[in-house]
Parts: sequence; C-alpha cells; structure tokens
Amino acid sequence: MNNRRRGTPPATLLVAALLLICASTARGFSVPSLRRAIALPSVATRAPSTAFAAAPYDAAAASNAERKAELLKRIKVLRDVQERDGDFSIDFGVKGGEIDKKSRAPQKVNFYSISDDAGKAADAVMEQAEELAKHNPTEEPTLYLGDKEKGSKSPLDGEWKLLFTTAADATFSKNSTRGDAKAKNVVDASRGRITNVIDFAVKNGTEPVLLKLNVVIGAKAAGPSRVDLRFRYAKAVLSRFPYRIYIPVPAPFITRLIVFFSRILRFGKKGKKAVPKAYFDVLYLDDQLRIHKTGEDNLFVQAKDSWNDARPLVS
Repeated sequence: MNNRRRGTPPATLLVAALLLICASTARGFSVPSLRRAIALPSVATRAPSTAFAAAPYDAAAASNAERKAELLKRIKVLRDVQERDGDFSIDFGVKGGEIDKKSRAPQKVNFYSISDDAGKAADAVMEQAEELAKHNPTEEPTLYLGDKEKGSKSPLDGEWKLLFTTAADATFSKNSTRGDAKAKNVVDASRGRITNVIDFAVKNGTEPVLLKLNVVIGAKAAGPSRVDLRFRYAKAVLSRFPYRIYIPVPAPFITRLIVFFSRILRFGKKGKKAVPKAYFDVLYLDDQLRIHKTGEDNLFVQAKDSWNDARPLVS
C-alpha cells in the first residue's frame, strides 16, 4: 500500500495542485500558522532594526511623488528585514497555508510570524498605502473597462508587477515546495479581461515542472472603483511536456459545490454559508502605481515598468 502511495502519478498531483491554485487565484491573486523558512538567530547576534531609521517624513505636507517614494522605501526596508530574518514557506492548498479550510478563499499572511521587525515593517507599508489612498488622483479607476473602442484609454489597462501583498496565494519563496516566482497582473481593458501571470523560478539549477501559470479572469466594472471578477480558465506551461494544460473549470463552480455539500451536511442547523463573491476595490491609481484590496481584505501594491524607481523591486 505504501508503494502505491509513493507511485502516485505526478500529473495527477500537478492537476490537483493547479485546481487549488485556480480556486484561490481567481479572487485577486490573497494562514493560520506559517512556518519560518529560515531559523532566526538569537536576539544578541541580530543587527539592530533599521525599519524606522529613515529621515522624518511629513505625510500631510508631502506630494504624491514623495508619498510614492516613501512607499518604495518602506517596501525596501521590509525586503531587507525578510532577507535577514527569514521568509514565509507557503505551499499549495489548505495544508500549505495558501487557502482557508472553510471558504477556500486566499488567506492573509502574518508578517509577525517572521519577526517583530518584519511585522512592523509590513505595517509601515500598509500604513503608507492607506495614506496614498487618501490622495487618489483617479476619480474613476474603472473608466472604459470592458469598452471595446476606448479600453486602451482605461487607467487600469496594461501590465502591473507585484511589489507587495498580504495574500498567501500570491506569496512565493525559494524555501517552499512550490518554489519562488514572480507575479504580475495584465489588464486588457478592451476585452474586460485580467490575466494573473505567475513565472516560477529555477531552483538549485533545475527548471520547475510548472514553468508558468496564467489565470484568465473576466473583469467588469461594478462601480467607479470596484471590479467584479469571474474566473474563466487557467493555462499551465510545463517544462517536461511539449504541451500546455488548460483548466476550463470556473472557480465559482468549485466554490458552489463546496457550499452545496456543506449545506446538505448542515441541513436543519442554524447558519448558512454564502458563496463568496470575487472582486477588488481600487484604492489608489495613477500611470505608475496601483493599490487595491480584494473581497478577502488582502492588499496588493503593483507597479508599471514605466515607474523607474520601482524597477529594482520588481525585476
């Protein structure tokens, strides 16, 4: 019996993993407990925290350019602290800490599980994102989203690379089984389509079995700042096979099945589960920076390549 378990076909495991990714990624790219990837050194041997050693910053008097520069500075501090203290080790599914056991929605990472310095540095990033949200220069971020003729003029249109997130399903590290990866978000406003692109990195000189995962999502304006999302399909590019795998099973369908069977088991009991709706709200948007929050309360900070100062943090 043990031999059979060890002999489970890799393709079966891969497809199962992809389905889990698709079910979570459709909500915007978003643990009860997270394992530390690197053991922390003793307090006595650690260098003093540099998280809040920056020059004084006056948020009220700052321009948006200065606020954005401060945001990048805080993200850089967080990256430095993670490099020193360790990183998350998140893997596929519920057991890996990627998605919630009950809702199957992306979990929120806890930076304090790395160290107090990492938690404080992440709080500083989120605080700055909230400050920028108060000064959003774009009155209607969803303008022309889904407009075939004017979609190219939509402020959301284009390629957005990930700078920071609290979402477990968009958090990758070299110390996890699924490996390190770069994540970006491509908005085709004319077609009302968003593609989440995950490029997995080479690990120890070896190409991963899963090279790239593209999750294609329908996007529709549900207000001046809200975008409703509907999963369409996922495309997996594999390193060891000459073909691509398409998964045309909508994540809402998977979620509805989970809720349906849950209701059967809970028949006659109080409390009903509702099917979670996938969406995100744009908090800040200009031609370089986009900040949004998903329905699961996960924050995303993304940048375009045109923002030269952000390139070192997304390359």
